[in-house]
Amino acid sequence: MYQSVSVFGRSSNPRVIQTRESSQPQPIKLTNREKEFLQWSEAGKSSWEIAMIVGCSVANVNYHFNNIRRKFGVSSRYLAGKFAREQGLIQAI
Repeated sequence: MYQSVSVFGRSSNPRVIQTRESSQPQPIKLTNREKEFLQWSEAGKSSWEIAMIVGCSVANVNYHFNNIRRKFGVSSRYLAGKFAREQGLIQAI
């Protein structure tokens, strides 16, 4: 099913585009590495500690956390961890 959306919102000669309606929101998918980093963060580990544990750079850890926050639409690791637990993406500690 499609829904018409006015691009300019004017009544005279409006451009109309077709958008697909979705019946359910798409589930958020995390990579295995993102899940691993979230799990370590939930255990109280800092970026530096996570980097030492998994053998990568701190910049790499922070890159993945930025992706996680963007996917979840949250502003902090704490909120990302809380959201991931609520969605069953990681184990509660």
